[in-house]
Amino acid sequence: MTPPDLRLYDLTEAAAILRVTESWLMRQLRDRRLAGRKVARRWMLTEDDLRAAIDSMASPAVAPRPDPAGLTPTSRRRVNRRARGAA
Repeated sequence: MTPPDLRLYDLTEAAAILRVTESWLMRQLRDRRLAGRKVARRWMLTEDDLRAAIDSMASPAVAPRPDPAGLTPTSRRRVNRRARGAA
């Protein structure tokens, strides 16, 4: 039995929160890549389901690697451009 204060989101609301299309979200739910439940033939997601979906779709931020010569990306392009032109 679910608690009375449990908030359920329908497919439209969940897609808006996740910033994805409804068709994409439905496909993920059908393929069981994301958690959800069917209530009266309609897909419903809890806040925990949405949190899990956000966690599964998140990718860690990767800091750019510093140039070994200490050049900025613009300077590196200039050096590479000159090297190609001289060859």
